Amino acid sequence: RTLILHAPSTENGPSLHRLLVSTMFLLASTFLFSTLLSVVHAEERLVFAQTLWRHGLRIPTSTYASDPYQESFWGVPWGELVTRGMEQHFEQGQRLRRRYTEETGLLPTKYSRYDTYVRSADMSRCIESAMSNMAAFYSDSPTFPSDKNGWPSGWTPVPVHTVPHDEDRELEAGVKCPRVDQLKKAREKLPVFQDFLASKWALFATINANAGEDFDVSMKTIYHFVDILKVERDDFNLTMPDWVTDEFYYNLTRAYYEGYDFTEGAAGFGVPEDTEILRLRGGFMLKEFIDNMNDVVNNATTNTYAAYSGHDSIVRALLLSLHVKDVTVGPGNPDYASTISCELWMRNQEYYVKMLYAPNFESDLIDFTSFLPMKCVDGFCALSDFLNYTALYIPNGAEDCNKQ
Repeated sequence: RTLILHAPSTENGPSLHRLLVSTMFLLASTFLFSTLLSVVHAEERLVFAQTLWRHGLRIPTSTYASDPYQESFWGVPWGELVTRGMEQHFEQGQRLRRRYTEETGLLPTKYSRYDTYVRSADMSRCIESAMSNMAAFYSDSPTFPSDKNGWPSGWTPVPVHTVPHDEDRELEAGVKCPRVDQLKKAREKLPVFQDFLASKWALFATINANAGEDFDVSMKTIYHFVDILKVERDDFNLTMPDWVTDEFYYNLTRAYYEGYDFTEGAAGFGVPEDTEILRLRGGFMLKEFIDNMNDVVNNATTNTYAAYSGHDSIVRALLLSLHVKDVTVGPGNPDYASTISCELWMRNQEYYVKMLYAPNFESDLIDFTSFLPMKCVDGFCALSDFLNYTALYIPNGAEDCNKQ
């Protein structure tokens, strides 16, 4: 049979003719638009994503002698993830699932180790956060014994890989790295930073008069107390000792905001950045991201998603090495369950990088690609430009940590 397209008849008058022509034009335009849209989508697609997050809410990792909230108060070991922290990562996992299975179609809802790789720092709170996140990410996966009485509904056990703590340079920023310890001490001893610490004498005097033990004048002391008091005061709303007044706490956190990034290698106090510190703290994780993308480009992996579960220290270090911490986190600390996403896109047969950040478990990923210090167009940075820029912050290997 042959399908013959006839020209529209005009026997019912010009108005009908115009109506038919208009209808055909509308249909043709719709078809053309749909075709063009399909071409655009075909030329722009997500091919790989990798995320790095901070663990969920935890109790303090240690305390001070006179703290009324000793380890026995918490009922779990120091630094342990609490149930709210598990919930935070479950919610973050739901958000990541929406982006990478529903919105972008990067992954199927069914778990496969050929698609997804998960690695955690070798700390309980990080491993538990990864498990909580994956429980939500693959809650729709049909890969669990649905007919087994008592099996958690919708839960597929997703493997979480680890590296021994002292060998994990990617997720434990600066671990077992004498060179970075040396550089940080030298940076803190600079006269301009010593003047800064001296200006905070009242904080150290208050601490040493009330803590029940002596603490030195250092950024380490400031961080120690900020970390403890934030958890107790802000996260768990506990009653503070009389000496921890609102004014003291405000001044303590302000000192932390002003000085901590500087000791981690960022520019400040009229002193340029210490590129070597940034390289030795965040560079190993940055190299992991780059190696993963190169594997995709070279067809050396089947994975389309890699997830890393770590600490605020590595999230901070990576953002500092990319020079975007100020625009993503600000002067403070990455929040619980905050997440960096590094996406590899294919556009017009070329590879591009897109960077996103979720500041907490309640927020979707926010695109910060345009803030990267390199040429990016329409929210995409050419992979080649990304590799060229980051080369300065990639260590040669573990031997860099043993330089003198």
